[in-house]
Amino acid sequence: MRGELENHPDVSFIGGLMFGELLDEMTGNYEKKYRELTGKEIHLAAASPERLLLYSCALVLYQGMQYIDRAGKNGLLKYSTGEFLDHLAALKRVWRNPEKAASTILEFSLSKEQAFPVYIPAGTRVRGNSLFFATDREAAIPAGENGACVPAVCLTPGTAGNGFRIGEISTLVDPINYIKSVRNTVETHGGAEQESDDELAARVFLAPSGYSTAGAEDAYRYWVKTWSQAVEDCYIVSEAPGEVDIYVLYKDGEIPDEGQLEALKRYLEDGNRKPCTDKVVIKAPVLNEYEIDATYFIADSDRENVPAIRKQVEAACQEYIGWQRQAIGRDVNPAQLMYRMIHAGACNAIIRSPAWQEITEAVISRPGTVRLDYGGLQDGGLNDANAL
Repeated sequence: MRGELENHPDVSFIGGLMFGELLDEMTGNYEKKYRELTGKEIHLAAASPERLLLYSCALVLYQGMQYIDRAGKNGLLKYSTGEFLDHLAALKRVWRNPEKAASTILEFSLSKEQAFPVYIPAGTRVRGNSLFFATDREAAIPAGENGACVPAVCLTPGTAGNGFRIGEISTLVDPINYIKSVRNTVETHGGAEQESDDELAARVFLAPSGYSTAGAEDAYRYWVKTWSQAVEDCYIVSEAPGEVDIYVLYKDGEIPDEGQLEALKRYLEDGNRKPCTDKVVIKAPVLNEYEIDATYFIADSDRENVPAIRKQVEAACQEYIGWQRQAIGRDVNPAQLMYRMIHAGACNAIIRSPAWQEITEAVISRPGTVRLDYGGLQDGGLNDANAL
């Protein structure tokens, strides 16, 4: 979705013409011209040679019209994709963000304390399964100490480097004297694929806000999303005079850790990105936990499709969970859960939890326990998702 662009009116460079309308127009023109030239009435049957020929011509013409429509729309931010969107973005001096590597913190431990510093070179590689992580700066274990922690990034950019649990990156590839062991102390995170068309279009829309240093809310939002396409949402508020508080949420509802928050703060501290009078504070949103406890029913007329509908309803529940946690400050809304369950094929549902909960602060809502029961078949009820 492209944010506010979704609310802009749809346009068509061929007047919204459908193929059937084009064929009818060509057929009507043929019959009209035949009458003018011969004085005879003619009606082209569906299988007549003339109508089949017109059908073939209409296919070619309509394909050309589709190219015309697509070419026009690629000049508009709402519809533009791929390289066309890249060229539109360049007009605003915005470039598509490339893949971003996941990061973590590696803890290097000595076999025993040494009387001199033990240096860990930048680029030291440590393996986790089939992926390699490398330290992004030089570090040293001071004399008399047993270990040190060093930031590291995955050598394979993208989301593949995300999700390594604590301790899973532990094979030292580049040996260092006196090092006994190494392990990651935080789960790997922050890896992102190349910025998608929708993400880029949303940034281009915000780009005019970033022409000068940040200050307005949209300007800070533009710079935060420019920093990393892994950012799903940000909530910007001033909680004290001269202070800009930015709450950041990663994709899939992931809450950033201290390392990510500090990295974003350093990025924004650049004098070209914020007024020198602003004190920028980067924070993680507060976690709000809710429960899901619901029973759904399937219409008796759908008894033959019960297994498939049950899977669809369970998937709809997971879709609701994802929707609920993808924005900071989003109200806990059980009506959204009901809508998705009915749309998935249930004819009725009893939702005991969650209850409606208004969220007015920088809060992200996630489920604790999830209990979704199938209550059996039920006569009648709403069973047509299109009725919604």
